Amino acid sequence: MKIKIVERENSNYMENLENLGEFNIINLLQAYIDPSDFLGPNEDAYLYNRDRPYILVNVDTMSRNSDFLPNQTWSQLGAKLVAITFSDLVAKGAAPKSFISSLILEGRMKEYELRELVSEIQKTSHKYGAKYLGGDLGSSVEAVLTGVGLGSIKKGRILTRSNAKHGDLVCVTGTFGLTSVGLDLLLSPQSRKFDTIPDHLLKLSVSLLYEPQLKLSEGILLSENDIATSSIDSSDGLAVSLHWLSQASRTGIIVHNLPIYPELRSYFDSFETILDVTMFGGEEYELVFTVPPSRIQELEELFSKNNCEFSVIGECTRSQGIFVSHEGELISLPMKGWDAFQK
Repeated sequence: MKIKIVERENSNYMENLENLGEFNIINLLQAYIDPSDFLGPNEDAYLYNRDRPYILVNVDTMSRNSDFLPNQTWSQLGAKLVAITFSDLVAKGAAPKSFISSLILEGRMKEYELRELVSEIQKTSHKYGAKYLGGDLGSSVEAVLTGVGLGSIKKGRILTRSNAKHGDLVCVTGTFGLTSVGLDLLLSPQSRKFDTIPDHLLKLSVSLLYEPQLKLSEGILLSENDIATSSIDSSDGLAVSLHWLSQASRTGIIVHNLPIYPELRSYFDSFETILDVTMFGGEEYELVFTVPPSRIQELEELFSKNNCEFSVIGECTRSQGIFVSHEGELISLPMKGWDAFQK
């Protein structure tokens, strides 16, 4: 499904960005972005060096107003900044090598908080095999933290969003739904939407939001063994990831199995709720990728050998659109998920 912005006749372009939404804004920006000779448009990470080792670059930002979570520590913010910046590199099959930051900080910030922030940036960079090289520093009334990550691929293929083929199987690492529950608990506590879910699952859902973990080994395995035909991370939600893959590869997708966290399923009494928490949450940082059916057994053996997991959730089709199969019917899946402009 290709997402297009239709310009109204005699439009004065005065629409507020919060009304457009993040996904329409991304499509709008594509008209002003110089095309990449290799990766193509809207890939999040970009190719810096076309000769081996391939060098890829990605940038990501967190601001107090739109991204900081309640009572999130500066240490947690530092770790998350590195993780979200490297996530798109991992989805390309790249190993992180360097991290650079731009830290716009509030004057009321304490010295010990700054030490916590940069100490964790360095620690988490090292965790993923990269060096922290410093960067820019400034001040503002609102903290804005930006990370620039560099990654390399010495052997293997750069994984893009655009090479999925009709008949490929759609796969994911990990499971979904917990971050949806966690976001609702943190951002809309008055809704009491998930009151029946036990405390241990609520704590797990929140911890995943504050301290996301990357699927680094999985991304490198997919690249080095040239198994995945396309790949993307799920930071904006599984539904959004499927739409971006579909749009870039010009293929449809049918989801047959919703990859919800198993223990969550029993606490929901409707398919609609299961669909909602699985598809539209965001903040999971799992990998969503496609694989030819002929190589699924090879992938199973490779991941098992390296203590990695994945599941097949659907297939790519010739017809356009994203659908979920349920009780013999195909339900159209909207492009809805985490949106930085709509709260």
